[in-house]
Amino acid sequence: MPDTDMLDRLIRTPARTDDDVVDLVTALVERPITRQCWVLFLDERAVPVSFVMPISDLPWQPDEHVEDFAALVGDVLVQVGAAEIVLVWERPGESRLFPVDWEWVDACACAFEEHHVRLRAQVAVHTGGVAIVSLDDFEPVEPVDDGPLPLAS
Repeated sequence: MPDTDMLDRLIRTPARTDDDVVDLVTALVERPITRQCWVLFLDERAVPVSFVMPISDLPWQPDEHVEDFAALVGDVLVQVGAAEIVLVWERPGESRLFPVDWEWVDACACAFEEHHVRLRAQVAVHTGGVAIVSLDDFEPVEPVDDGPLPLAS
């Protein structure tokens, strides 16, 4: 059961630090249920906008439609009066990111930059918790190992 008092406080509090972003995502998503992406919108003061966009029908791997996704989010950003976004990657049953998840992190970082959408953070929500992910944290594995990659601490 979500802590509504905590959520009410967080949606009125600026998400200025990475810890603030993680707290906000933890309160909103709580625990991973299905593989999907959430788009959270923040205003110019980094306060969450009262609009959250869950996307559950993204393809398994990023494709040419990533540009369409970035354009759509850019349009919504303007419509809701937001200044930046947080992408949340919900991944049930895992405590690590798979190579395909890192492909999404990279593809979205590039596409959103091309569409001039300020990406505040990308966050993974998995069975083990919530963590901000960055391409700087990516550690390639040997080609014979198709296993998941660790999240940043």
